[in-house]
Amino acid sequence: MTDKRETLLRNCLQKIAKEQGYDNPELKITAVPTTGSNFSSQLFNATISYSKKDDLNLFGKVAVVGEDFRTQGLPAKVFDIERYVYTKLLNIFKEIEKRHNLPEKHWLVTPKFYGYSETYLEEVMVLQDLSVQGFTTYDRLKSIDWDYAAASVEELAKLHSLSIAFMRDYPDEMAEAFKVLVWNMDQTSVGTVHRQMNDSMVAMVREENRPRLQRFFNEKFNEETFAKYYKPLKRPVIIHSDFKPSNLMHKIDENGKLQVIIVDYQTLHPGSAVTDLMTFLTFGSDGQFRKQHFLQLMDHYYESMAAALKRLDLDPEEVYPRADFDYELKEILPMMLVMSSLVVPLITADQALMPEAGEAESFHSLVTMDKNNHLCAQRLNEIVDDFVRWGII
Repeated sequence: MTDKRETLLRNCLQKIAKEQGYDNPELKITAVPTTGSNFSSQLFNATISYSKKDDLNLFGKVAVVGEDFRTQGLPAKVFDIERYVYTKLLNIFKEIEKRHNLPEKHWLVTPKFYGYSETYLEEVMVLQDLSVQGFTTYDRLKSIDWDYAAASVEELAKLHSLSIAFMRDYPDEMAEAFKVLVWNMDQTSVGTVHRQMNDSMVAMVREENRPRLQRFFNEKFNEETFAKYYKPLKRPVIIHSDFKPSNLMHKIDENGKLQVIIVDYQTLHPGSAVTDLMTFLTFGSDGQFRKQHFLQLMDHYYESMAAALKRLDLDPEEVYPRADFDYELKEILPMMLVMSSLVVPLITADQALMPEAGEAESFHSLVTMDKNNHLCAQRLNEIVDDFVRWGII
């Protein structure tokens, strides 16, 4: 029997086929396992075939989360946000790139958008299937390496710099965008889960670090401070807010260069650029990477950001001086420790134990702490060791 979500996608594909001039097309749809990296949507690979045209290789996302989960673990408007990004915001970004005569190598590359259905609780989004071109995602159980991290933050700098140019050049559209890009998850629900996971994290770290970690959580963590990390500080930019390896696709191009493409634009909103960097490191790095490359990556991001701003005729010293970046880094760095109690158990969990899209009943059900997960314990202890070494706890 055909799954309801597949039927929703098929209906959207039929509409796209007609728009693209594919008469009486053959549709092939295959469900994609989420492997613990996506809980808001059921994912599909799809092909639209027609004898007189090349196949259209597509990637479909169909909403699976109900109203309760939307208020607990993610902004209720994630599907509205992503639709707005693909239908309006990225088009404006492309106009900005063309007006400033950016060479193609400096463009923000995104998947091609084909269509959507906006029916509430049955949202569908159809995009280009990048995997057909050889793009893949990073192994969530492995730490990022320098080449991957450097290429990833270079793309992030493009996104952030374009958002600053957008705020400068399109004030009316910016006002519209900020009404759509609203971060409105229930902080109380998330805070409750955080406190539970913080206690579990304290129990998993080495005994000598438990008192200082518990003191940090007691003194520094509450709903207000958690919410602060997702708001702009010195320099507002439009942040990705879920900038992690599973939302990046990469491949080695014909010139031997690593190419990274940012995907999954459901959680964009105004915030601090540093929030995206801390998310990336929390999800993707281990202690060895941070010991070798943390400061190097912060420098590389800022240098990439400054270069991207200059290409858009913006003065970094005026719109985002290094002093402001360093201030934001100091303020937001503790977020990495706060996030780790949720993130590390999620990314290191046994895939066989992970719920598929739509199966999780609540945000809390996604992030239970397994004391027998040795990789989880190792990563958590490495993060705590970093914060001890940095003098934060």
